[in-house]
Amino acid sequence: MMSSFPVQILLATYNSSQFLREQLDSILAQDRRDFEVLIRDGGSTDDTLEIISEYQRKHPETIRFLGHFSSRAPENFAALLASSTAPLVMFSDHDDVWKPEKVRVTLEKYRELESEYGSETPIMVFTDSEVVDSELNPISRSMIRFQNLNPHLLTLNRLIVQNVPSGNTMIVNRALVDLASPIPSSAVMHDHWLTLVAATMGKIGFLPEQTIYYRQHSNNVYGASNYSFSTFLHKMRLGRERIRSRFLQNINQAVAFGCRYAGSLGKTDRKMLEELKGYPLLGFWARRRVLWKYGIWKSGVWRNIGTFLFL
Repeated sequence: MMSSFPVQILLATYNSSQFLREQLDSILAQDRRDFEVLIRDGGSTDDTLEIISEYQRKHPETIRFLGHFSSRAPENFAALLASSTAPLVMFSDHDDVWKPEKVRVTLEKYRELESEYGSETPIMVFTDSEVVDSELNPISRSMIRFQNLNPHLLTLNRLIVQNVPSGNTMIVNRALVDLASPIPSSAVMHDHWLTLVAATMGKIGFLPEQTIYYRQHSNNVYGASNYSFSTFLHKMRLGRERIRSRFLQNINQAVAFGCRYAGSLGKTDRKMLEELKGYPLLGFWARRRVLWKYGIWKSGVWRNIGTFLFL
């Protein structure tokens, strides 16, 4: 049954007690409140469940708890997405802080695209964010600039190895959710999978406003990096196998994407994804030829140097 709320906000928690109250307070302080918050826990052992229970008692009309499970962040968000029933869905990390206008301005941008393409078209809108430290002290006014990303370069060959839209800034419509579901276990993250689907079979809009404070701390799942020369040296110290493993996650996700949606893709994209099936077994130069042939690049010189040196 379709939700009576136009928007559902999906919040995945795991040992979130340090920052969860601040995040929930920022969501509840939105200047547009016609939404429901769905929370699913991934197996917390701290005070997260007590905090969720406290907020659910105070805001029973807004907050719904789906339960406590042992699951990683990708699985948790995939399960939340499968449980959602609203026409529009947003995603919340457990440690950010939302600006009061986030829901309203993101929804307004979505309505612009919906009026142009229709609600049956899979649509995603994402925004920029401010990068802050654990105490909300500023690191960068723009996540997009900080990470040296191009929010308009959203072709499949580029998105395979580098997701640009960040899930905690997204709004997606039911048409996109239905087309992208179920999120496979091979997906790197829910937002990356949704982006691949939206970029190839729907529409993506970018709102150049910072709608959240993205909290950078030691426990981020991936975190933000500006990928300077010093970042390049740090990656080198991590070792080739760790870097290659992360890259191969992206390749495996792309192969799963190609298997599911081959009939809906153009000839070049189908051929590219077909060739990527054999990528892990290719030799040193053969792997690089495939990347060069299809323009499978990341943003920034140092990222691509790292790719060609280590993969």
